[in-house]
Order: sequence, then structure tokens, then C-alpha cells
Amino acid sequence: MLGISGASPALWSLVLGICLLSAGCVSDKVGNDTTLTAYQQKLVRQGPQQRQDMRGQDPAQAVGLLRPVEPGEPALGTLEIGVDPNTGHRKVPLTLEQAIIRALAHSPEIRVVSFDPEIARQEIRRAAGAFDPVAFGRASYDDQDAPQNSLFQAGESETRLFESGIRQRTVLGTEWSASYLFTRNWDDLSFRALSTRYEPMLAFQLRQPLLRDAGPRVNFAGVDIARLEHEVALVGFRDRAENVSGQVIAAYWRLAQVRRILEIQQELVEQTRQTLRKVEGRREIDATDVQLMQALTYARIREADLLEIRKQVLDAQDALVRLLADPQVNTTSDVTIVPTTVFHDANEPPDPATTLEGALAAAVVHNPALQEARLRIEVADINVRVAQNQTMPRLDLVGSARLQGLAGESSAAHQQLKETEFPSYGVGVTFEYPLGNRQREAEHTRRRLERRRAVAVLHTAADQVAVQVKERTRQVRTTWEQAGVQKEAAQAAATQLKALEESEPIRERLTPEYLLVKLQAQETYAQTQRAQVSAQAEFHVAQAELARVTGTVLRLHRVEDALTTLVTTTSTPEEPRKQPPARGDLPEVTPAGLSYSRPAKLK
Repeated sequence: MLGISGASPALWSLVLGICLLSAGCVSDKVGNDTTLTAYQQKLVRQGPQQRQDMRGQDPAQAVGLLRPVEPGEPALGTLEIGVDPNTGHRKVPLTLEQAIIRALAHSPEIRVVSFDPEIARQEIRRAAGAFDPVAFGRASYDDQDAPQNSLFQAGESETRLFESGIRQRTVLGTEWSASYLFTRNWDDLSFRALSTRYEPMLAFQLRQPLLRDAGPRVNFAGVDIARLEHEVALVGFRDRAENVSGQVIAAYWRLAQVRRILEIQQELVEQTRQTLRKVEGRREIDATDVQLMQALTYARIREADLLEIRKQVLDAQDALVRLLADPQVNTTSDVTIVPTTVFHDANEPPDPATTLEGALAAAVVHNPALQEARLRIEVADINVRVAQNQTMPRLDLVGSARLQGLAGESSAAHQQLKETEFPSYGVGVTFEYPLGNRQREAEHTRRRLERRRAVAVLHTAADQVAVQVKERTRQVRTTWEQAGVQKEAAQAAATQLKALEESEPIRERLTPEYLLVKLQAQETYAQTQRAQVSAQAEFHVAQAELARVTGTVLRLHRVEDALTTLVTTTSTPEEPRKQPPARGDLPEVTPAGLSYSRPAKLK
């Protein structure tokens, strides 16, 4: 200890101010104010979707768990559900945009992962909270009455103690504390000058690491890792939102496909029945039983196919309504969805070179798996840096200072404290080095290996994504070509069938050869129509799949518009509607041929 007289309270204020300044303000804010994060936070505020019977305890609501609660005033509006005058079935026309926005608003799959970024955000707060100042204090009363056998020992004594202070750990690794201690002592020792004495004290202690645990890059590692984990959670949320959106697009086009195939099959069945009736009408003229059975066989086979296609329509509709999870259209709704968005043909064929190059570039930047792999490498870098620091010896600078007072009156003792009559200071260093240091060296080696593994994971994921992008690119090109070929085939089959039907009235007699050719021509025309519709649907699905693997589904104009509309219009009863925050720009890396209608603006 070094005694220094003449110290002033200004010195104490200076020391305390330096510590507070070095501690700084560790923020737990995250700067991701984009449309995507606004959408994610809105889902978190809304919470899980409300269902009619969450616990399954209401006998009157046997399937209540499957039925979302209808909101009082739906922010997205209500769907127009009509009744088919011919069948009496309830029908709801649905556009692709409506399907996407309702899936984004209600999908339980998206809501499940919407909580992950918010949970990760709380981890940032927890990590930043390690640098918050801590106020502490204690108070005690001690009364002793012990037998004594010496004039130099007190028999009775009374001690009252009060202490309060503040301590903090800073991003530099500094641990400091400042406290005020006040003690009132009394004893019956006869040789003591002051039987009742007051002892106030101001104390300051500091420990500053110089090697191990020193510096903001090491001490702030927990917050940095928590921020990266929050970004990983956001990437996972975006991945799930893109997957659901892509599934909705695919399910919508497949429903439109099978509904169109159903119409084609119904037309085929009706044509076959007409042919059968014509054969039956000529039974007394020139139609034989063989021809009649031939037409009847075709009719029954096509009617059986019609039943199977009707089942496929219901299966495709269930696949779509599961993704929608809408209060009006869900797995328990007795409605028929009628897709109103029609297939469109691309004016120009996608250029394989341009499409592949743009798709690969977009995937490298935006694919969620690659983004997460890069973030994991950053986490590994931080862990390596911390582990390397922990291999260093511990060398800490320690210091302490205190002011004391002692008097028979409290005011006199505090006056001594104010005038700094009894100051004490101390400074020193402590050193520690584990011989061998195998534990920390092993940890450092492990972290370096984990970092190398993270890089290898990135390379593996990149290669896998590249293969997927190439496959999806070829699929887009192939389905576009198939749609063109099938369109020409359907036109040729239609011409053939029309020619046969036009030649039928001028025939003298119904020959088995003509009947077989006509029935086969009907089947061929229906097959080419089905193939054309399937190729058109697969072309749209292939585009969505390519966007999904490149991580750009949210940049498709229909999805982007739906997300913006959802953030702008959807509000809870407790929350006023707000304008969405500014969008974050993305690099202009877009796969060619994906029918984007505007520049990308979403992360």
C-alpha cells in the first residue's frame, strides 16, 4: 500500500468516470428493418393461430382443432363463396395472389419458425446484459455477549453495518467496483479510546486483464455470436416462408392442372357416350354386337378414369388448403376451389447459358443453405479467436483505493472522509500460467478443426446447390419445349378428330375400322390436351422450384406483392396499422427466365 495525502474527491470522480466510459453502452438492437422482418415480427405479435377447440374437450367440436377461428373483421377481406346452380356445391374462385397471401398470413409452418428470430433476439439481450452495471448492498446487525478472561478482550460488542455500491464488467474485460461502507461499532473494552465509533469508507477496486480475457474482440464474442445466431434464425424463417410460398405456387398450378384434366376427361367421356349412342342407333342398320361392345368398353374405361381424376382433384385441393389454413378455406371446409389464374406461355425460350449463369449467381448470394453456412463460418472464426486468446497466460493489473474515517460521531467521521484524511492506494499485477496448458491448447485445436469443418460444409452445400440449380434450369427449359410440342400435338389431334367427325355423315356404313379409329382419335386428342396442360403446369412449377433453390422466391412479383400487402394491411385489434419499414436492397443477381416483374428489394 502507498499512502498519498492531499487527494481530492475529484480524483475519485475521474476514476469512476473512466470506468463508466470504458464500459460503454452495449446495445442489443439488430438493424434488420426490412419487409421480411416486419412480417416476421407481426406473426410473433399475433401468436399462434386461434382454433375453435385447442384441447379437444368439446364434444360438439369434434374437429374444432382443425378449424381456424374466423376473425371479426378479416384484414385480408373475405373470399367470395358462391353456389353452383347445377350441382349445389359451394365454390370459391381463387387467384394465385390470393392463395399466396393467405398462406403467408395463416400458415402454421411459417408461424412455428417465426418465433425463432425473436428467441434469438432475446439471446442477444442476455449476452449484452453481461455488461450491465450491477448495484449491490448489504445491511447487518451483530450483538455479542461473550465471557472474557482478559482486560484486553471485549466481552460485549455491537456492530451495525451498511454497504452499497456498483460493479460492472466492461467490453475491455475490466472488472471494477465502487462501494460505500458505513460501520457503527461499540464494545466494553476499557482501554479503547472510543467505545462507540463510526467508520465510513469509500472503496474502489479494479482488475484489468492484459493478456487472457483482454480486449473487446474476446469479451464481446458472446454478443457477436448471438447476433449471428439471430441472422441464422432469420435465414431459417425466410427459408420456410420461401418453401411454403413455393409449395403454394406448385399446389395451385397442380390443382389448376388436374381440374383442367378433369374437364378434358369429362369431354372425352361425353364424346364416347355420343359415339356409343350413335352405335346403338345403328344397331338395326349395320352396327354389330362387336362394335357395340367395343364402344361400350371404351365408355366404361373412360368413366372409370374420370372417377380417378375426380379423386385427384380432391387430393390436389386438400394439398392446397392445408397450406392456406384459412378460416374460410381449410381442411374441414366443404367448398370447391376454382383457380382463376390461367396458364401463360413464355414468349421466348429461356436461354440455357443466361439462365444457368444468373441462377448460379443468385444461388451463391441468396440460397438459405449457403447463407447459413457462411454465418456458421463467422461463428467458428469468433470461437477460434476466443480459444486462441485463452491459450495465453493470465496477466492482470489490479488496483484498489479507499478513503476512511474514524470518529466518535457520525458527522465527524464523514467530515474526515470528505477531507480525505486517510487515503490508501494499492496497485499490482497477478500472473498465472498452467504448466503444459493442454486443456486450452486442445480447445484451440478443436475450434480450428470446427472452423475447417464449417468451410467444408459450405463447399459441400455449394456443390449440392449448383447441381440442384442446373437440374431446375434444365427442367425449366425442358418443360417449356414440351409445352410447345404438346400444343402442336394437340392441334394435330384436334384436326384429325374433326376430319373424322366431318366424314362420318357421308359414310354408307359403320365399319369396325372406322369406329376404332374414331375412338382412338378421341383418346389421342384427350391425351395430347392432358399432356399440354401438364407441360404448362410443370413449366410454372419448374420456375417456382428454380426460384426456391436460388433463394429468390420472395422476389417473385406475386410473392413480393403479397408480402407487402400483408405487412401493410394485416393488423391485430390491439395494434394500429403501420406503414412497412424501408426494404433492404439486394444485389441485382436474378436468374433469367423466371418472369420477375420488378427489381428485387427483399432480403
